[in-house]
Amino acid sequence: METIAVWVLWISVGMIALPLAVYPAALMAAGALVRKRKEASFTILPRVSCLIAARNEAGCIAARIENLLNQDYPGDRLEIIVGSDASDDDTDLIVQSYSHRGVILYRSPERVGKSDIMTELKKIAGGDILVMTDANTMFRRDTVSNLIKPFADPAIGCVDGSRRNSLETETCESAYWRYETWLKKLCGRLGAVLGATGAVFALRKNLYMPAGPKRADDFELGVMVRMQGSGCVFNRDAVALEPTEGDPSQYRRMVRIVAQYFGMAVRFFFMALGRGKIGLAIQLMLHKILRWQIGVFGILATASLAVLLDYGTFYRVLGLGVMAFNLLALFGVLARRRLPSVLLLPYYYWLMGISAINGMVRLFLRGPTLLWDHEPRR
Repeated sequence: METIAVWVLWISVGMIALPLAVYPAALMAAGALVRKRKEASFTILPRVSCLIAARNEAGCIAARIENLLNQDYPGDRLEIIVGSDASDDDTDLIVQSYSHRGVILYRSPERVGKSDIMTELKKIAGGDILVMTDANTMFRRDTVSNLIKPFADPAIGCVDGSRRNSLETETCESAYWRYETWLKKLCGRLGAVLGATGAVFALRKNLYMPAGPKRADDFELGVMVRMQGSGCVFNRDAVALEPTEGDPSQYRRMVRIVAQYFGMAVRFFFMALGRGKIGLAIQLMLHKILRWQIGVFGILATASLAVLLDYGTFYRVLGLGVMAFNLLALFGVLARRRLPSVLLLPYYYWLMGISAINGMVRLFLRGPTLLWDHEPRR
């Protein structure tokens, strides 16, 4: 029993360390060996289409349109298209009130989900570059310009922007995005950002290639750009401000994300192997597939240490450390607002880990989540 517990412990520790420690270290080492990209510039700015999928966004869609109309990108090179997913509030009327300023409304007569809406918007978009964003997001005035700059290099097919919290409150999501942004910076030096941020990213229209007719979201579109041989970079100056969700909402969101993306991440892993894109396959395994398993491996490590407490001083000390980690996570649940961010890491670890487990269970029982509702947003 003890031998099995030892194997389970160290395999679990390794599976946790690979995505959270080894992967970032490998990115830093690879980035140090790569020369910084030379900045290119456009002689003629490309035409850009900003695409927004909206479902009952009456509380924020006017501000979103105004924000895009006030971008410093030339107005004659920028179009705004809003896709209404059978909204039953005033979203459509508000968007139509901007038609005299060139804003285009596409309405789906029945609810089909964000992916189908974005595919329809792509069909009517007149721009060479598609900028994807959300209805409750605010761009800085130069965000579109900064998103477009890297496309002057013909090797770049996708540009990911920087999503930041517009609120002062600290949540699991805001902590997660700081970590994710750090990883994007490391990947960006290699032209190897994995996926994209739905609130603020852009890609070449001719590289818009969903993995399936019902799949056209930020993660998959970004990966498919890489699959076609183009680079995906990160521009920290292309800033999108968006209120981060509270932890209960973030938990539900993570459940939905894993239920929606896990199967595709596995499919993309084998697709990348089949096309000889070994680096992309390794990224998918470490950045997505294994990271979504840290809750499973955390449970296995904790259980195996419980068996090994009498197996020697080393395992007893290690077990006490894990116990303290888990107790701190529990304390984070009870008194989260009183703790500094660094002491909330155990809480964030388990919130993300358990939500990912829930998402995988939901995927296997119900299939991917393609339609969902959100609270009214302002």
